[in-house]
Amino acid sequence: MLKVAMQAMTSAHAGFRRVAAGILALCIVGGVSAAVHAVVQEDAARQLLETADEIVQQVAKIRGLVPKAPINKGVKTKEEISEYLVRSVSKHYDEKELSREGKLLEKAGFIPDGSQYKDLVMRLLTEQVGGYYDPDEKTFFIAGWLPMEQQRPVMVHELTHALQDQHFDLGRLLDEDARLKNDDRALARKAVFEGDGMAVMLDYLLQPMGKTFLQLPDLVFVMRSQFTLMDSQFAVFRDAPMFLKETLLFPYGYGAAFLQKVRAGDQPWSSVDKIYGDLPESTEQIIHAEKYLTIRDSPAPLPEEDVARTFGERWRKGYENVFGEFSLFLLLKIHLGEERSKRAAAGWDGDRVRLVEDVSGDRSFVLLESVWDTEDEAEEFHQALEDWLPRRFPEAEKLAPADGSSQGVTYSRDAGLSFAQRRGAKVRLVLDIPRETASRLGP
Repeated sequence: MLKVAMQAMTSAHAGFRRVAAGILALCIVGGVSAAVHAVVQEDAARQLLETADEIVQQVAKIRGLVPKAPINKGVKTKEEISEYLVRSVSKHYDEKELSREGKLLEKAGFIPDGSQYKDLVMRLLTEQVGGYYDPDEKTFFIAGWLPMEQQRPVMVHELTHALQDQHFDLGRLLDEDARLKNDDRALARKAVFEGDGMAVMLDYLLQPMGKTFLQLPDLVFVMRSQFTLMDSQFAVFRDAPMFLKETLLFPYGYGAAFLQKVRAGDQPWSSVDKIYGDLPESTEQIIHAEKYLTIRDSPAPLPEEDVARTFGERWRKGYENVFGEFSLFLLLKIHLGEERSKRAAAGWDGDRVRLVEDVSGDRSFVLLESVWDTEDEAEEFHQALEDWLPRRFPEAEKLAPADGSSQGVTYSRDAGLSFAQRRGAKVRLVLDIPRETASRLGP
């Protein structure tokens, strides 16, 4: 049952969280023989479309959203859907943006040095791609090569997106996310959209047993437990960095778990409808639902940085974004393990991460400014970074901190200096800054 429920996966992180900002593309978990990747015959396509017409009524009944208009549907081959994803990425994101994001992720250790980031993301997405709902075209495209056993849950999930779009203007919400340089916010909102689709799909599958998704155990654990299954069936996914895997799955596991809390006590689906008018602002609010539902903990805004004024005219801001609690948890987890990283990332109140480049583009460094709910939580994160840095740069020379400095050990290598600082509830992480430029950092 849960294996079938795990069929719905979508693209997620900026380049990755926002890379499919205009679409909701499904990826498939569960083996599909290469023999079924044949061109869809006309009668088979007709049967798929008729099945989709039946399922939309079942989705409407489960979710309580009546179709406002007929939902356009089409059938595509795997190759056509893969080509669509490639076109969508090229349309929404230029090569320089993706290249700079990849450079930042490399410096932070999220992906290996020398990764061809765009190529890696595209191979990861197209390897598992299934059907998708396109809010721009208001059309659900069915993956024509899948057997009917796998089609029905996929249809339920994607037709939920179609009804979301009719009732809550999903296309507008996705476009808003694509314009902002805040991928943490985009990932949190995506968790609502995909968690909603996942919950409806689970209710559809559980109906014969008289149960709903509200009665299921920890959905985050269930989702992550599928890594082994996916690794055995998808070579690109198997070899992908854990950061990309975890981010890919976040909207489904954490999103559905968030909606379990929204509907705790058997609250009606209308309680979910209300969220679309006041969407979560951060992954922190998804992970800790009480920070959205009970005492709202909105992210603290961080001021813009005038890079040229701070570091000199040779430097410019190449890339800027927000990591958020979930990505900072993943950053630490690479070297510090699950539980400590989870504790250290909790208490996040806001951040801004920048890739700063010189005008030639030959040198760059990462500057992460973060703020925490309390000084104690800031210190916990700072201490985690102090333990993370020597593991991130084991070959670097260690430079002892100056007396009275807020800075811990500095790690020096050819690429530059790396260190962490704390002042009150603010923590700064600097990676690979040139020695002559580091002195220009303010408090």
